[in-house]
Amino acid sequence: MRIGIIGGGAIGLLFACYLSKSNQVTLYCRTNEQVRLINKYGIYLKHHGTVDNFTIKAQPSDEISAEDLFIIAVKQYQLEQIERVFHHIPSQTPLIFIQNGVAHLKFIENLSHETIIVGVVEHGALKEKTNYVHHTGEGLTRLAIFRGNEQFVGPIIHKLNTIPFPFIFEKDYLEMVFGKLIVNAVINPLTAILKAKNGELMLNSHYLHLVHLVLDEVVKILDISDREKVFMRIKTICENTASNQSSMLKDILNHRQTEIDGIIGGLLNMAETKDLKVPVLQFLYHSIKGMER
Repeated sequence: MRIGIIGGGAIGLLFACYLSKSNQVTLYCRTNEQVRLINKYGIYLKHHGTVDNFTIKAQPSDEISAEDLFIIAVKQYQLEQIERVFHHIPSQTPLIFIQNGVAHLKFIENLSHETIIVGVVEHGALKEKTNYVHHTGEGLTRLAIFRGNEQFVGPIIHKLNTIPFPFIFEKDYLEMVFGKLIVNAVINPLTAILKAKNGELMLNSHYLHLVHLVLDEVVKILDISDREKVFMRIKTICENTASNQSSMLKDILNHRQTEIDGIIGGLLNMAETKDLKVPVLQFLYHSIKGMER
């Protein structure tokens, strides 16, 4: 299958490496320098202490070719910057969006494409150089239909699946997206503000108190009935990734824009429509916006 991946960040590089094992992959990058480096040297993937090199074709993101499937791997706040790209992708070509948060769902609604799939990525990845990615944690990629026929998803998942890079199908895209949103809303802004690794949120009693305050507001917005189940999932993720820095903390440390608008911003919009008061989430949102460079 011919797969176009739009976005040369950590997740885009990671997907390009694994999917190139059994598919013809083209990585569409924002900068000509990244295109040049990947076409000349390939992509280096570090995993479990070993480094492999993958020969991947790279093109500028404004030079779209015919593909059987596109995976949109840019961050939520970058979607509007590449909006013109979608005019060059035929409406019958399936699209997979793998952004964090919920804000990207509004963007997707306005596209004319017949088959749109949303995904949740549970892998950990760190872009160490322009063409060098470190696979820091294995997980699943969950896919669900946003628009179109479910019969398209099965064959797509079958062609995408590789070990250790599995894809699975979820019936309800909102339930799937909300599940990841809760985790991101609790872990990302707290670790970024506190400059803490994920595991510290469970080990420090004061940080843990903040976790519960944030979670209380999130479950209220999303009308989650089993709060304890959600907390245990967050606890497990923090323990399994104890030494990891969250993506938002990395963005703050590297003076990059964060995904706070797509994560907490999306929740604040939902709270407003329900006339809910969420002062803790307001604090997190404005703290991160103030820290952004």
